[in-house]
Amino acid sequence: MSQFKLPLRTVAAYAGPCIPISGLGLPLALVVAPFYTIVMQVPQAEVGLIFGLVRLIDLLVDPLLGYFMDRTRTRWGRRKPWVTLAVPFILGGVFMLFVPPLENKGDWVYLTIWAIVAYLAYSTIAIAHMSWGAELSPDYKERSRIQGAREFAFIFGMLTVLVLPELVALIAPEYFAIGPVGFANKVMVMGAFIIIVLPITVVIAWRYVPEPPLVEHHGHEDWRAAWRVLRTNRALQRLLLADLFQGLAPGITAALFIFLITIAYQLPGQEFILLLIYFLSGLAGIPVWIRISYKFSKHRTLAFAMFYSALTLPGIMLITPGDFWMLAAAFAFYGFAYGVAGFLLRAIMADVADEDTAQTGKERAGTYYSLLVMTNKMGYALAPAIAYPVLDMIGFSSAHGAVNSPEAIENFLYIYVFLPMIFLFLTAATMWNFPLDETRQKALREKIAENRRNRDMTDQPLPLSVNEPQ
Repeated sequence: MSQFKLPLRTVAAYAGPCIPISGLGLPLALVVAPFYTIVMQVPQAEVGLIFGLVRLIDLLVDPLLGYFMDRTRTRWGRRKPWVTLAVPFILGGVFMLFVPPLENKGDWVYLTIWAIVAYLAYSTIAIAHMSWGAELSPDYKERSRIQGAREFAFIFGMLTVLVLPELVALIAPEYFAIGPVGFANKVMVMGAFIIIVLPITVVIAWRYVPEPPLVEHHGHEDWRAAWRVLRTNRALQRLLLADLFQGLAPGITAALFIFLITIAYQLPGQEFILLLIYFLSGLAGIPVWIRISYKFSKHRTLAFAMFYSALTLPGIMLITPGDFWMLAAAFAFYGFAYGVAGFLLRAIMADVADEDTAQTGKERAGTYYSLLVMTNKMGYALAPAIAYPVLDMIGFSSAHGAVNSPEAIENFLYIYVFLPMIFLFLTAATMWNFPLDETRQKALREKIAENRRNRDMTDQPLPLSVNEPQ
């Protein structure tokens, strides 16, 4: 492993952009979606439908983005230009989505337009950044370290996005009181953080993280053969199915979290503190799960983590409304496995892409990661589209000042707990006997190396960028 181990500085610089990017990940569903129902007064069913439809539209674009990224040839590489291209669109989308004109209350068209911009820009930078990381090392375990660092930065960024408004509120509490206005100001602070930090971290990544030169077979690309690899690659199909399942589980809990804390458990104003505890637990768990993956393989570790999450989530149903500390303890236990699926699925996808390279000679990490981003988004897109209309069906209302019956709150808790549990168990079952382990991945890398050695002397490697000094 030492032969392919990257310096810590390089890994940290690579992971850095995930700190601000995280603000367009889970917090978008966790905070911004409820913000548009509570503050901007867009009906909750419409918000769920909009976020669902926008992500489904986004899904159609992801494979195209991966395809064009893989075909990009510049002196700076294939991935860096796309990361840079996404930055101005993210900045504009975040500003308009996180700081909407308050006079536009109920304007679902405004929400739709800027959600599309934000999601497309997020797709661009996410696919390019993940593909970049997959190509930094061919080593089975080092890929866990790289993607684990990326996930660590992602969770750290979410922690910062959530904590920063609370810290600012200590300085100017009159602007962050409980209620719609205070909620709007907190969302604005989150947007400001993304806008300021993203350009800085992208510049650092450009400077300190190399993009390895492309080495692949030249000549006409047989797209029928490429499609056959995608269509017959059982490992790829299982990985994408697992990604869809694991996206549904946190997508549902994220879409309902604010309502869980403020309405079901009667703790308004405590939601951000509880999120902080949840993400801190997940942050602490990342190094532990990386070490476990070294010993038991990536796919088995992922299955263990999903079983753990499924078995600890029901603990919240044992807690009485208003009991902050017990609820905090429940989320600390549940959150310890947060992020495991994210970094291990990405690390495994790098191994799956090796299978394509071994068979075709092509390096198409962008295409493969676009599929992974697509299925993950599909899960998160379907989650609010399923959950919010169901709230209407059970008579549960999230409107400010609404009164819910005990039966509606009880049914809400069943939805919050047991629906995600189903998808967590399905993820674990899908990945338990995954066919690609460390032995198989090493054999694929040896085959790739052998194919390159046997290549015709006229088929020279095509350098896309120069390895920068580390």
